[in-house]
Amino acid sequence: MSQKPRKLQRVSKACDFCNRRSIKCTRGEDPLGRCQNCADFDVPCTFDRPAKRRGVKAGTKIIGRDTPVAKPSTEPQLPLGRENAPQRASGSSGSRSEYHPDSASRPSLTGDPWTSFNTGWSTAEGYDDDGALRNSWKAFAISCDQQIRNLVQVYFEIVYPIFPLFHKPSFIEKINNDEHLRNQSLFASTMAVCALVSGRARDGALYTSRWHREELSEPPSEAFYAAAKDSLPRDLAAAKGFNYMRACAILAIASIQNGQIKNMQKYSGMYHTLITMEGFHDEKLWPKDISPIEIEERRRLFWSIYTLDIYSTIVWGGVIRYREAHSLVRYPIEVDDELITHQGYRMPGVSPASTAMGQGDVPVSWMHGWNFTTDLYRILEHVVDGTRRKFSSANGTQEVWSLFSPVSMSEPAVMERVLSMYAALPPQFRETPPTTGDIGQDLFGFQSANIQATLQLLRMVLLSAEEIGVDRKCDVAGELLSVFSKVPVEYLKAISSPLLHHLGGIGYILGSVMEGNLSDASYQRVRTLLLEMASLLHRLEVGLHRAAGASERLRSQVDRIDGYMRTSRLVNLSAIPPLSSAPNGAAPPVDMKPEAMIPPSAYQQTVPSVSTPVGSTAPMGNQLMQFQLPPELLADWPWPLDNSHSEGFLPFAFE
Repeated sequence: MSQKPRKLQRVSKACDFCNRRSIKCTRGEDPLGRCQNCADFDVPCTFDRPAKRRGVKAGTKIIGRDTPVAKPSTEPQLPLGRENAPQRASGSSGSRSEYHPDSASRPSLTGDPWTSFNTGWSTAEGYDDDGALRNSWKAFAISCDQQIRNLVQVYFEIVYPIFPLFHKPSFIEKINNDEHLRNQSLFASTMAVCALVSGRARDGALYTSRWHREELSEPPSEAFYAAAKDSLPRDLAAAKGFNYMRACAILAIASIQNGQIKNMQKYSGMYHTLITMEGFHDEKLWPKDISPIEIEERRRLFWSIYTLDIYSTIVWGGVIRYREAHSLVRYPIEVDDELITHQGYRMPGVSPASTAMGQGDVPVSWMHGWNFTTDLYRILEHVVDGTRRKFSSANGTQEVWSLFSPVSMSEPAVMERVLSMYAALPPQFRETPPTTGDIGQDLFGFQSANIQATLQLLRMVLLSAEEIGVDRKCDVAGELLSVFSKVPVEYLKAISSPLLHHLGGIGYILGSVMEGNLSDASYQRVRTLLLEMASLLHRLEVGLHRAAGASERLRSQVDRIDGYMRTSRLVNLSAIPPLSSAPNGAAPPVDMKPEAMIPPSAYQQTVPSVSTPVGSTAPMGNQLMQFQLPPELLADWPWPLDNSHSEGFLPFAFE
């Protein structure tokens, strides 16, 4: 009699292969012990994934137990409604110290969304429940609804003047109508906005009495950053639409704010990938049915990130991804947002061209100054190319660029042309009055401050390609510091972290003087400029965690050098005033560490500069005995002195 066949039982735990595909895992007759599916596909049958405890975590409050769990969805819309979302429990905590963005925590799907967010679920590469993830982030956003609305309002005060990536009336209307909760791409860009604004508010960028930093600190910037990051499709080919480009761009800016430069490069690269796939560089390839509002938003986004690309190339090196010659995108129209509607441009009796030129009695829009800043970055692109060409022979290739641009322009020639363009601007872009709290009026002050900062950046990059002496370097650094010191500090704080890298260029110039040949007079001059820079940093670093302690470190280093100079007896002791007389803070005690007690023989005495023409009078710094500070005294310089890694650019990055 034949034996009854053995009944195949379903295993209590699916193997990794079946689990990833959500298919039934049953034992088979495979001699290797594999399940039936693994045997059919001839793949290893493993159980390597970490085990998870089933059920609800102890102590977790369950809301809506009888409500069916939403199935994972591949649709770009988020299905939950505000009325079905859990509310933040009283007494739940969300301090920034509890959140670790590097661990990529994800919120739980049950219980209080705020508490669940801080405890989180792992975002390991195998996690594929994107629909549930979007729903959980949406629950988090609903619980923080009022904070999101506040941060959007603050965006138009402190970020929008430099990065006007949204049309103000329509974006606020979308947030008020909860459209970001129904559209995944808009949700991603909204969370990115909140991350950037929250980070800048934390760093002291608020300048009106309408907001207080403590009110905007919870949830922290990292929470919104993670929400935006997790809302981006993992497959960039599926990230279709303008809002995904905008979300990546804003995340890149937020990464600069938080000092995460690798993330800046990551999201900037994602943005450029998306715009390449969409043909974003050419307006003829844009969708034909978009409204004037989206047309203007697209133009603003394109040129905003063009300037960011040039800026990041100067500060951190790398390549320029999009050239102005390859860009077939017009400048944004120079009218206020209230005059741009879905139907067209409301400009009674005048044409857009006359408005853009400020003809007649038509008031000039603040966008005229914004477009001028873009002009400066287009000039910077070519200056960067000229600087790079000096080093092109290092790669062993034959030089060809001289066939097309045989004449290079000097710093005086370029600046003469640029300053003539600057002089032609309306007066509201050449003056920087104090902030008023009136957003419409302060927009002009922001443009003036940004123009000044970009002009100084252009000048520093131009000078980096030329050989200039100590006195010329000090003249330039002094002029740059004078310009920044005259700009109201509220604008400088609102520009926030990127401004530190502008100041880093000045620090590099002064550092290059300090490591070169010095005289008593030249050291006194550099010392004065360093203290002025420390004073400027002191004004900025209140609340700005990227610059925290920078002024104190700079003063401490100057004091350390002073102590060395006194010990070496190479300068008149009475020529060095006490550091405590410097403005904004007393100096730390003189550092008399052993490395600062190097004998005077360590100085390198030199003859006057050979570059001084015969028959001319050498500068005061070259008429006296010159010396060189030992490198140990400059070991802690806040900005790198070795620019060999920066391809000839000033290494602006703040350390």
